[in-house]
Amino acid sequence: MDVPSICRERSPVAFRHDHISDVSLGEQDTRLEDYLNDKIQTRTDLANLASLMENVELQKKQLEDQLVDARARLEQSKQESANHNTLILQRAKEFEQQQNNVNSRLMIVTASDTPEEAVARLKGPLKKLRQVDLAKEYVELLVEVDKLTKDARKHLPDNPKEALRPYTQLKELASSLKRLQEPAEGAAVHLINYVDQTSTRLWDDMKKIMTDEFESILQKLKWPEAAGEPNQEWKDCFEKLLDLQDPELKDAGEPITLLPMNVLTKTFTKQFRYHFFSDKPTNAPNKLGDYFFPWFTGTVDNWEPFLRESVGPVLSAHFRGREYAGNSIYVDPVAAFITALLPILREKVDVLLKEISIDPGLLSRFMCQLFEFDETIRVKFNYDAGNAQFGWKGIAWDVLETYFDQWLQVEKDFALGRYRQIVKSPDRIDYDSSSQGKTKYTSVVAQVTDLLMTVTNSYKPIRRFRNKMSFLIEIQAEILDQYHGRLNDSLDAYQTIKSPLARRLHGVSKEMMTEVEGVAGLESLCKVYGSAEHIITTLNEWSNDEFFVTLWEELQQRAKAATVEDELADQMTYAIVKDSTSTAVGSDAEGSVFDTTIAGFTRLQSRALDFLMQAPKSGFPQNFRQYLTTPQWTTVGDDLSNSQALTITPELDLPLQRLREELTFVQRALAYAPCRRIWRTTFDGLQDLLWNDVLFKQSFTALGAARFMQDIIVLERVVDAPTLGMPKLKEGAHILNLPVNIEEGRAGPSLMDACTEIAMSESRADAFIAKMEYRCINRHDARAILRRRVETFDWGVI
Repeated sequence: MDVPSICRERSPVAFRHDHISDVSLGEQDTRLEDYLNDKIQTRTDLANLASLMENVELQKKQLEDQLVDARARLEQSKQESANHNTLILQRAKEFEQQQNNVNSRLMIVTASDTPEEAVARLKGPLKKLRQVDLAKEYVELLVEVDKLTKDARKHLPDNPKEALRPYTQLKELASSLKRLQEPAEGAAVHLINYVDQTSTRLWDDMKKIMTDEFESILQKLKWPEAAGEPNQEWKDCFEKLLDLQDPELKDAGEPITLLPMNVLTKTFTKQFRYHFFSDKPTNAPNKLGDYFFPWFTGTVDNWEPFLRESVGPVLSAHFRGREYAGNSIYVDPVAAFITALLPILREKVDVLLKEISIDPGLLSRFMCQLFEFDETIRVKFNYDAGNAQFGWKGIAWDVLETYFDQWLQVEKDFALGRYRQIVKSPDRIDYDSSSQGKTKYTSVVAQVTDLLMTVTNSYKPIRRFRNKMSFLIEIQAEILDQYHGRLNDSLDAYQTIKSPLARRLHGVSKEMMTEVEGVAGLESLCKVYGSAEHIITTLNEWSNDEFFVTLWEELQQRAKAATVEDELADQMTYAIVKDSTSTAVGSDAEGSVFDTTIAGFTRLQSRALDFLMQAPKSGFPQNFRQYLTTPQWTTVGDDLSNSQALTITPELDLPLQRLREELTFVQRALAYAPCRRIWRTTFDGLQDLLWNDVLFKQSFTALGAARFMQDIIVLERVVDAPTLGMPKLKEGAHILNLPVNIEEGRAGPSLMDACTEIAMSESRADAFIAKMEYRCINRHDARAILRRRVETFDWGVI
């Protein structure tokens, strides 16, 4: 046991992994044989046997050296482990002895029987001791705060930069205490408040000291009455105020007013209060911004030369090379002056709005003044409030945050009230609204579009997207929807009165029938058609306007980043906005905010045009009744040498007059394209009527056929359009008018020739049709028409 062996020292795991002892003798011999076979494969390898033995001996020696080294390290580790255990035991005994000594002392000092009782008795004194230590640290901190405060004040007003150092330390101390308060579960509330208030008071005192010095200099110079070239003292004090404000500029989350500009504008602020916050006539609420807006812009305009010549160089030199060098309200003296004056203007606006918010008329007029003022400041003085990318948001931005809903309701009530007045006024077609060949619109739709333009102008200056969308959807879209409904109701009423079934069900008076017959009915349809077209044209023009293009792009940008449940504008959901504007919302398709409205009026216009194309021919059965039923075509006559001298059928006078009135009205009220469609439909209907009820029902003599042809020519002359007419009916009348006998010197077939050719084979009949250059009638039509001539009755050819 005293002499350790390598076998005893190895662990059981090490023993199991011994690659020598675990291998049997037979396996060892096999491995040796494999090794020798690998190293000695040829006779020449026997020459290297000596070197091979040397190499094996060298490897053996290296392994033995490693084994010795491992044994030595193992012994060392065992010894160090034993020493560490001994040291731990020793320290534990010492701690136990010290603990016993402490317990004994506690028991003696506190006259206690147990250590626990002694500890309990000492808790109170120890707590008081900690409080004393904490109070000492508090006092030391307060002394440091007082020292920093005095150090800052003693450098003012001569050296504000030196005063900033202790102030900065005090500010950082206040900030660090606030950061440490939360982990400490809100401890030291009074101390932290004191330090914070002290730093705030110090900063206020520092600013007051410096501004008082600058004010005294301005008083000596009699500012602003005797404003001239500033002296060096003025410039130095101005620069010191800028130096003092450097830390505030760095900590500010947004651009702030420069301290020296506050001093320069103090006199103007007093003037503003005197004129617009007192009982002067200039402060009358009903005057709105008639006085103080011009006063503001006039003051800035008057002092612009002085600011650029005297203040500009100082600001430029101070901020050159700094991070604020690109901010206009720091380097542009006019912008800095405006920034310093705006607070008093905002105060006046807030007071005025509280007084006039209950008066819709005053509120609406003042908002227009406010938008105009904001735009004047932006454009005239190039003021961007330090935001070069988006520009100055304007006073209206903050006003609308509070009063937008109220103002929107005022504008909506006014717009809808004005719309109701417009639609109650007489609705007449304005024939001077466009030139000949273009569709005329009505006086009412012109006033409606003017109203919509007024609404657009009222919310164009708004910069907040959700406010603009509210105006678009709640006012403009609402007016357009109501007007669309009105036009649609007009078409529904027309359709109801014209429908025989509806007339029987609901009953229709003569006055109502009169309104949908003839020119009166066409006029009511043309009003709808022209009004719808005017709305469509206007909205298409607006869709290309920069304002609405920008609005659409912003809507698309928001819609693509939102879900269907999100609110795109104020409280209007994705679905509401999409239904009110365009189905292309949220997609990559092109569109505009008026797509839905344009589509609705387009359908309305198409429906009105359908009614217009049917309206003239719907009266044909009634208008042409006498013409269709009077037997007049078998009149016998001999003198047909001059067909132009023939008079038209007397029963055609009245329907011809009505047809001329209706088509002339259509030509006057509509553009060329819809007018020609109506004409073409009308002549097609008239052609079918005369073809079926006259040409194929009546019998004709030569005189009757000639008169029928003359009637057709007169009917076609109702409109000045050579390409329009009744070509099929005209060809039928032509073959009906073939002469019985061919006069000498006259070319062309006779009636008998036509009957003979048509009665022959199909090829002969088709050849005759082609020879006569008939393009609309075929041989069957020709055969039936020839049978209508009384002269053919006895021939027996057809």
